[in-house]
Amino acid sequence: MSVKTNPFSFARNQNGLTLLEMLITVAILAILIGIVAPSINSILVKNRVTGDINTLSAIAQQARFTAVDEQFNVLLCPTTDYGSCVNDWANAKMVFIDENGNGSRDTNEELIASSDPLNSGNTISGITGTVTFTEQGSISTAATITICPNSADVSYASALLFSLFGRISVAIDSDDDGVKENLSGTALTCP
Repeated sequence: MSVKTNPFSFARNQNGLTLLEMLITVAILAILIGIVAPSINSILVKNRVTGDINTLSAIAQQARFTAVDEQFNVLLCPTTDYGSCVNDWANAKMVFIDENGNGSRDTNEELIASSDPLNSGNTISGITGTVTFTEQGSISTAATITICPNSADVSYASALLFSLFGRISVAIDSDDDGVKENLSGTALTCP
């Protein structure tokens, strides 16, 4: 006896997801993104501040080493055109040997180094004008250059610290309170 099969019946192999399975998957992904998103934002803010501190530190170190190597006063200042200094440190920065001591870059004074402007998501405070490194590598006034995120959350703030001897360091949180300190041990603040 032979079994007849219906020629119109197809093997029903299930491929893909049902609507219910898809909705459950989307709900789980939404919950995971909701949990992870604040952590990602925190990482991005920290990286943005750290990037600006590292850039500023690198160009300041270049200025100091050039002053010592070349035995001339070297200026580090913000600029808008790489020809003249301005006061706003959110602009690009430039380093040059001030051969005639006039405090500005003349056409015969070579540009030693330059950097990009501050990230638009950050603010900078604590300094205006020019930093001059002498041939001994020192500066005339100790300074703390603080970089904060636009949110002014001081827990993300960092600073570049200049001692009178020209030593350049990055602020640390020595008392583990979540806020870094300046050269005198005072907690950084964001404007």
